[in-house]
Amino acid sequence: MTWQKGHRLAASIFKLLYGERRRIPAALVDQLFRSSLSVPTNIAEGYTRGSLKEYLHFLDVARASLAEVDYQLYFMNDVGLLEHSRYAELNQDLDDTGNLLVALMRSLNRKLKEGDWQRIAEEPTIYSTSIADSLLPPSSFLLPEEEP
Repeated sequence: MTWQKGHRLAASIFKLLYGERRRIPAALVDQLFRSSLSVPTNIAEGYTRGSLKEYLHFLDVARASLAEVDYQLYFMNDVGLLEHSRYAELNQDLDDTGNLLVALMRSLNRKLKEGDWQRIAEEPTIYSTSIADSLLPPSSFLLPEEEP
């Protein structure tokens, strides 16, 4: 759920930036796009790491990227590059993503203290090369909430 929220936020920001690119300075477009994409990217990368400490580190990087996005959207709203209604919508998505991320980090920190994380016992990701899967991007894999 956390990754999915982060992904939706990054997709919304992408649509905003590249739909309104004429008005927004290129440097801000690039920075906001990179920081928003960093949130779900770091969640996904951290999940695939072999240790809980590494996973938590990547979640912390995702949280820092979310703080960058928060300020950049605030700045755009403050200087008139972003309509207030759109800012409010994106800010709600940002808050939802941040709340889920912090809750996940707290839960995993408890598991770290208790020594109760079974990530290593999980099935490894299998990348298929069948014809049906060839329509998907080569890096597609199921994240925990998407497993059947």
